Amino acid sequence: MEMAIYGRGRQLIEAAGWRPGRATDVSGLVREMRLVGFDVPTVARRFLEEFWQLRIEHPPSIELNGGEIFCWTEFDPMRVCTERDVRIAGRCSGVAGEFLCPLGIDAFHLTVYLSSSGKFFAGMDASVFAYADRIDEFFLKLADGSRPQLIGNWGL
Repeated sequence: MEMAIYGRGRQLIEAAGWRPGRATDVSGLVREMRLVGFDVPTVARRFLEEFWQLRIEHPPSIELNGGEIFCWTEFDPMRVCTERDVRIAGRCSGVAGEFLCPLGIDAFHLTVYLSSSGKFFAGMDASVFAYADRIDEFFLKLADGSRPQLIGNWGL
């Protein structure tokens, strides 16, 4: 996966603490994910090495008590790292038509996934959403406050 990120998407992640060449040791994280049953493909591992534990505030926002409160996306798959989450990811993968690995969650209670081909998806309950085909498009959508589009549901 090409990690080139430009424009408003890059400004957004830099404001959250990302810098080019950022590298975190995710070996313990990957080990924990594998223990519950997740496969962590190379593309997901590379993403997590750069973005693990970043919390990005982004539109949409609301005004509350005179202040603006933004949505957020947090890249920490440990928030959704149980055997139950493995089963849900498997069902979401069936709808997406690609294997999905969790990256984290957002304030709308979506689990954010990355496919083995580098596409971004999201899931909530039985619904699966397409986010973006490339990393720069994903971060641009976050910066613009664009929500992912429903592509289908899995059955219970």
